Amino acid sequence: MAIIVNKEEKRRAIAIACRDLLLERGIGGLTIAELAKTAGVGKGTIYEYFKNKEEIVFEIMAVFIAEYEKNLSEIVSEETGSKKKLFHFLYLGFEDEESRRQLTLYREFLAIAMTSGTDEMIAFNMQCREKFVDILGKILREGIEKGELPPQAEEMKSALLAFALGLIVEVYISRLDPQEEIERYLDTLFTFIEKKEEK
Repeated sequence: MAIIVNKEEKRRAIAIACRDLLLERGIGGLTIAELAKTAGVGKGTIYEYFKNKEEIVFEIMAVFIAEYEKNLSEIVSEETGSKKKLFHFLYLGFEDEESRRQLTLYREFLAIAMTSGTDEMIAFNMQCREKFVDILGKILREGIEKGELPPQAEEMKSALLAFALGLIVEVYISRLDPQEEIERYLDTLFTFIEKKEEK
């Protein structure tokens, strides 16, 4: 009897097996041969499940993003204020060594996408962006419902995400302290919100 292989599960298993290699070597330092060896499959098997190296990278990054989303969803469901939830949204990628390794990979991905990115890379980044905007939207809507934020606050989703992306780059280039920068940004933002409400 033939063994039936779930293609999506196999695809995900190959990607997960290559996760540490990607974090160690980066996107540019990988070859299909190394990925196949790490996953314990032949190069031909890699090409059965992925068109190219970039697709494996997308799959691994999708695993990271799913973990990040899960952690953010737990934070969003906590009974804390909007400011604290926004802090966790912005700081989660800097919290520990594993998160910082993943951010290094994401910085490399962004650099490639901006300089020589393919349509697939841009589409993948747009999918990631939509997920993060959705999570930010939930945080902001909840803050509006609780009366912590004015109704216009929901329009800040894109600006908050732009700050998060800028911070990922700035922390690396300018050696900024992400916790300090996030706290300063949110303190200033919430001060403006409070002042506007006083008028």
